[in-house]
Amino acid sequence: MRVYKFDEIDSTNKFLREKEDLQDGDLAIAKIQSAGRGRRGNKWVSEEGAALFSFAVKYDTLLPEKEYMKLSLVMGYSLLKTLKEIELLNYKFKWTNDIYIDDRKLSGILIERVGDLFIIGIGVNINNCKFGEAEDIAISLKSESGNTYDVEELIYKIVKNAYEDFYRFVAGKWDEMLKVINQSNYLFGKRIDIVGIGKEESGIAGEILEDGMLEVFVGNEIKKYNIGEIHISKK
Repeated sequence: MRVYKFDEIDSTNKFLREKEDLQDGDLAIAKIQSAGRGRRGNKWVSEEGAALFSFAVKYDTLLPEKEYMKLSLVMGYSLLKTLKEIELLNYKFKWTNDIYIDDRKLSGILIERVGDLFIIGIGVNINNCKFGEAEDIAISLKSESGNTYDVEELIYKIVKNAYEDFYRFVAGKWDEMLKVINQSNYLFGKRIDIVGIGKEESGIAGEILEDGMLEVFVGNEIKKYNIGEIHISKK
């Protein structure tokens, strides 16, 4: 593993994405990100004290291409599991990979592909307690538990577990992971807005299905929505 540490950088994902000799296991860590982002280009507010990092995972040909649609869920599962090992709190898993506590966002994940490598970017609010524009919707481990943590130590633990869980996924352990995330399914039973290309609907969220899609009850119909196909907002 090659580790790159920065006091401040625009984006750890961007750093790895632009590396000409990017390798499986490369890890970039930043104390502050000036241009961190989440899915759909949403800005990730990053004050020092958060865990901000990205790492590269090599595409495994043993896994069919279509199964990689679940990678976001697998990484979310792994982070959920690791956070429980760090501090036992009431975490919820928001499809596709966000972790929430008490209706507030604790962490997010962004995955990008470069050739035969996936860059997994993760941001977790750890010791930071000020969230700027996200003050009403964000939370950190410290603000919830009152404890202070060794951020770098937690990053290494999260990354170690992520690699282990990725290879468990390749080895066919998806059903076990799916059971865990459905037990903590943040959206389950909630009325949500579903915004896709040329359509907008409202329904009740159900379970995360075996194929990684989200089950939604819309009127008298049961519909399935794919990762990246729609935007979901809770009413």
